[in-house]
Amino acid sequence: MKLIASSFLYTYLFLCNALIAEDQVIEKAFMEYLGNQNFFSAFFSQKTYSGDNERVVKGSIKANREGMFKLIYEEPINETLLSDAINFYRYDPELEQLEIRPIENLIDETPIGLFSAKTSVLLETYNLRGCKTSKNNLRCELVSRLKDNYLQLIEVNIFNNVINFIRYKDSFDQEVLLRFTDVSLKEIDLKEFYINIPDGIDIIKH
Repeated sequence: MKLIASSFLYTYLFLCNALIAEDQVIEKAFMEYLGNQNFFSAFFSQKTYSGDNERVVKGSIKANREGMFKLIYEEPINETLLSDAINFYRYDPELEQLEIRPIENLIDETPIGLFSAKTSVLLETYNLRGCKTSKNNLRCELVSRLKDNYLQLIEVNIFNNVINFIRYKDSFDQEVLLRFTDVSLKEIDLKEFYINIPDGIDIIKH
């Protein structure tokens, strides 16, 4: 009887170790995928869920792994968010206002860091968990290491070797779903990460 119990325990431990090893392989594959994607451009549809309310915003995104990105909201609002890897810019043409602040710590405030930050920085900010695979699909969750970060949970879905959606929750318990279409991983010219600012607008520096 003891022999049977011992054999069962060894089998159980072996299976547990095998599952842990498999999870580690999947997590490694996920991080290697992010690290190998140096460029990302796409159109997106962003849905924000807060209680019974739902808000939809559409636009486009361009990013590179050197810390640069350009996010353009086109409807129903008109706004551009941009990083040149040194500063973060928020331009609102309707308010004729440009906000400028250092790029540091932005990784805690926007999921765009998935496309623009180094993987080492991502792992310093988030714990990786819950990676699952199925046919042509890989999904993982990034959980904030700090409770006071704006982004608490980011779910990333990769289908046919392309990120087709991310879902995240913020510190206000809002859930946001970003779906990407017309995704391209081709090199992006650096001139794409600039915006033309007209004269006479208000500039706010932090």
